[in-house]
Amino acid sequence: MKNIFILIIFCIFCFCLFSWPGLGEADEIIAEGSYNMGDGETPTVAESRALLNAKRAALERAGTYVESYTKVRNFQLTQDQIQVLASGLMEVSILEKRRSVAEEGIRFWVKIKATVIPSRIEELAKNVKEKPVEEDYKRLYENYEKLAKEMELLKRELKEAKSGIEKKQIEAKISDSERLFQANEWVEKGRKQYLDKQYDEAIISYTSATDLNPHSAVGFSGRCLTYWKKGQYDRAIQDCNRAIGINPNLTSAYNNRGIVYSRKGQYDRAIEDYCKAIDLDSNYAVAYNNRGNAYTRKGQHDRAIADFNWAIGIQPDYALAYSNRGDAYVGKGQYDRAIQDCNQAIDLDPSSALAYNTRGIAYSRKGENDRAIEDYDRAISLDPKSAAAYNNRGNAFLRKGEIDRAIEDYNRAIGIQADYALAYSNRGNAYYKLENLPQATKDYKTAARLGHKGSQEWLRKRGQKW
Repeated sequence: MKNIFILIIFCIFCFCLFSWPGLGEADEIIAEGSYNMGDGETPTVAESRALLNAKRAALERAGTYVESYTKVRNFQLTQDQIQVLASGLMEVSILEKRRSVAEEGIRFWVKIKATVIPSRIEELAKNVKEKPVEEDYKRLYENYEKLAKEMELLKRELKEAKSGIEKKQIEAKISDSERLFQANEWVEKGRKQYLDKQYDEAIISYTSATDLNPHSAVGFSGRCLTYWKKGQYDRAIQDCNRAIGINPNLTSAYNNRGIVYSRKGQYDRAIEDYCKAIDLDSNYAVAYNNRGNAYTRKGQHDRAIADFNWAIGIQPDYALAYSNRGDAYVGKGQYDRAIQDCNQAIDLDPSSALAYNTRGIAYSRKGENDRAIEDYDRAISLDPKSAAAYNNRGNAFLRKGEIDRAIEDYNRAIGIQADYALAYSNRGNAYYKLENLPQATKDYKTAARLGHKGSQEWLRKRGQKW
């Protein structure tokens, strides 16, 4: 009888969890917005302003929905992150719209349906926490507020204008304000596309924004981050330079430029940018994490660990910072501490391919190659395009003497990343063990041309060029 009672309670709990509005199924929000168009304004932008007001009304309920959902799952998001997430999740469709004559001018009214789908929350929540989009979002909506206030003032001034010249001057300002509003719309669209990993579309949107408003710091900063994702590092740096030139206090632009410099291997320049971002915002967990990564790449593991500690202190559920600190502990040879950090990262984010990959390295360094291979298998299943995981699993197979399997993994790593110098060198090692010297030499030469110093030294000792 007791077991039946427990089962009933469990079923009630599950029903409440998955049937509670906003937690178990898609939440559909109906909202309305209106805007009164005055003299000098265009109908297209006036209608967009009405739509924006409807979206804001929907966003309030969507934010409450997301906050409830993330609290149940202990995501520990800040209020700003919740708003970014809710905005990114809303899929909006227009149900009805109409125009009517009002005392203040033409009134535009719109009714929308905003849908929030729970299945997308976890992935987007991870993106929001690990990618520097929060500040750009806040500044975007500050711009919207500023433009709205300016427009109301201009409309009053136009009514009170006495001469035709004065009216034309004010109408020109109204036209400029509408142009800036449209630029903001493109920034908002680009940010949503970036979160959805639609990078080509995001670049088009950000470009439209900066064409309309060449002084859009958030537009250039957003496009910088998107170019980074596309691997177009020089373009990304150019955009971040422009964002910083427009707004020297835009922390996201310094952080974004630091990311790009790190990818180019220019770690000192990256650290300078992360330091500037942290100077501007001492609670910028992402910048501490990124600076820690740069220190790890420079072999300064203690400084890296100190930065990861800061990031985790600011954001205790920062899964990426735990796995990165684990990587730094691997660099120090403290493999058990690395495994502990990776365990914590996996508890916080079971979908973290990086945490499994790093833990696999730690197990491999401890000589536990079978456990390492299990972790690499999991990393590859989570991220089939992880060249590093294939390379590392190849190393584990090589240590076990399973040379053919090792070569298969190196082939896969190179197939994903054609300029992967380390994978060529490791495949060279495998062929060398098979006593296939011509193939080993060929791989060492490729690795050497790509900058692998160990391969260069091996060839130099044998008097061979690459």
